[in-house]
Amino acid sequence: MGNWSKLAPYWFLLFTIGFGWFILSPLVPILGKVFGVNLTSIILLISAYGYTMVVLGLLAGYISAKFTVKAALYSAAIISVIGLIGRAISPNYISFLITGIIAAIAYPLAMAPVGTVADSMFKDKSHTVIGISVGLLFLGMAFGAFLGPGIFTDFGLSGALWTTVVLAIIAAIWIGFGIKGYPTFYKGKSLKGSFKLGMIKNWYVGLSISAVSVMFGGVASTVLILHKFSVLSALSYGGLMGGLAFLGSALGAIILPPLFEKYKQFRLGLVFTGVLMFLATILMVLGLSYTSAIAAIAAGFFLFGFFGNAYWSMAMTSTTNYVSDPAQAGFATSMYSVFTNLGVAFVPVILGGYFGSFSTIAIGVTAVLILEFISMVLSPVLLARKVAAKVSSVARGRKRKS
Repeated sequence: MGNWSKLAPYWFLLFTIGFGWFILSPLVPILGKVFGVNLTSIILLISAYGYTMVVLGLLAGYISAKFTVKAALYSAAIISVIGLIGRAISPNYISFLITGIIAAIAYPLAMAPVGTVADSMFKDKSHTVIGISVGLLFLGMAFGAFLGPGIFTDFGLSGALWTTVVLAIIAAIWIGFGIKGYPTFYKGKSLKGSFKLGMIKNWYVGLSISAVSVMFGGVASTVLILHKFSVLSALSYGGLMGGLAFLGSALGAIILPPLFEKYKQFRLGLVFTGVLMFLATILMVLGLSYTSAIAAIAAGFFLFGFFGNAYWSMAMTSTTNYVSDPAQAGFATSMYSVFTNLGVAFVPVILGGYFGSFSTIAIGVTAVLILEFISMVLSPVLLARKVAAKVSSVARGRKRKS
């Protein structure tokens, strides 16, 4: 297995962060009743992870680039445990939100250095490493959404929250002993030149996809109640929909980027996933909003996750094509995570409320379709090759002519 086995503790940490994040998704109506707050306030609890990435993502990337990846991951594991314990014992909405934000800080600390991990340990397999890393985060989100209603039914809200604590403690122990062999020195330490204007296209793609993923995972149960499902049925189906979306996200990120990398078809992969992401968006959004056909809605959620997150992952890896060394690669993916999570932080809060009533749902549907249509249009112009490789090729050509 070589270096691949070294990624296991890192991948499990990402899984537990995703699990702790999206176990809340199918429980949105329950949390609203427990804390006596409206839908937008509960969606804010889920969007807190996006806010922390926006605020702290660049700092997390700086830590992993200027110090070591290990410093970021040790911090992520410890903070996750502290925040989730606080969330499990919170007596009211404000304390739940504050401790949830503390737990969410683990997300940027763990996710920001993924480019450095990929570029320093698996330079020729960056799509594969980043794809699987993103996939395991989303697999955790899927399991959280799938299992949340069942754990709640058997053990109550407290049992669901303490389950996330147990997983986080296991991850922290594994991180403590399992990442000692991670590299501490990289080819370059300067972050000058990490930003390129062309990255903004990638940021928009990531922003739109992540925002819609999180929002629809959070509003599914609420919209199903509008379709006259019972609360328990809506919770169950809402968990199923969110779980299918994030299971699709995990499988898409794990399968498609490595496949296109193997056959060196990066451009084709970007366009292929971008187009199918938009078609799946149409099925998911219109299916949930205007029908009660569970099979069609489920298919839309799964396919949006599968193609959308594969596209998201490849767009993230594309940002590393603008830089030349592992330290800068980690900072490039940090910038991507920060700006894509602007979508997670703001779009569900702004648009999510429109899906709480049939009188306003058309506004939300239209906005989502426009967001994802633009993402599809951008797919052919995302950078598919290293800039440095193009420059060096030109230089070699000039040298031969001379």
